[in-house]
Amino acid sequence: MKTRYLTISILSFLALMSCEQFLEVDLPGQEPKLVLNSLIEPSDTVKVFLTQSRGVLAGREYDEFDLVKDATVQLKDGTGNIYTLDYIDRSRPYDTDAFYYLRGKDLVGGESFEISVEKEGFPKISSEEVLPQKVDIKSIEMTNLGSNGGLETEDVFEVTVKFSDPPGNDFYEISGGISGRDIFVNAGDTTYFSYSSALYPKPVNPIYEKDYLLRNVLLFRDNLLNGAESEMVFRTSIRRDLDLKVTIRLSHVSESYYLYYDTADLQQYNSGDILSQPVLVYTNIKNGLGIFKARNTDERVIEMRVDD
Repeated sequence: MKTRYLTISILSFLALMSCEQFLEVDLPGQEPKLVLNSLIEPSDTVKVFLTQSRGVLAGREYDEFDLVKDATVQLKDGTGNIYTLDYIDRSRPYDTDAFYYLRGKDLVGGESFEISVEKEGFPKISSEEVLPQKVDIKSIEMTNLGSNGGLETEDVFEVTVKFSDPPGNDFYEISGGISGRDIFVNAGDTTYFSYSSALYPKPVNPIYEKDYLLRNVLLFRDNLLNGAESEMVFRTSIRRDLDLKVTIRLSHVSESYYLYYDTADLQQYNSGDILSQPVLVYTNIKNGLGIFKARNTDERVIEMRVDD
């Protein structure tokens, strides 16, 4: 009986081996593409990061980006002037830091720009963007709501940022930070204490809540705002007994900026979750991948101290 079972087992194994087939899978659209990433703001410099894509089955040690050198990267402004960017490589082992750079061109709100890239072996890529006009912060109101639950060193503040939303479809981002320092003297010994934190704005209206955002910001569009009398209300935590500077930024961002972070952050948030819906990251690069986005920011700094 033992011999029979052994013979049957061997025959079954050989039968399975004889049925094994190796399939070659041809994945479409796996040719490398140029990937451009650039943010324009009111300044006199432009920085463009240029890499190339990889197939889903391609791997590389340390997962570094495939930098693209020797490309022709040009910026054209609204009057037709064309500027060529220089390639700067400050990379070190395990630290990729290379980009195309333009200095001396003043970027102004309301102006349109076109970025284009030509590189041998790739189709020409391009994108157009308008730098939004700055939307000024009209006022900021802060109301202390009391202790932050079990954190005895913090109070919760409700912050109202008022501004005038221009006509048309507009997109915004609120960000900021909190910093401060204090000096303690004990028995003649002096200790300097420094404090730094992101703003962590949490909207009061849950419709603006995006818990998948990877950065500590509020990202929203103007479909629920009230024109010239618009406001955004959020809450944040402030440390007690410190001389603080609270920085609040209101950024008027391009639609491409909004859509890129709204989709890229959601894709990253869902990564590893086999039950989540796939997310296609927004791109506005013709014949390529990546994003050409714009932001114009107004900033206020509030000096304050919350005493017990």
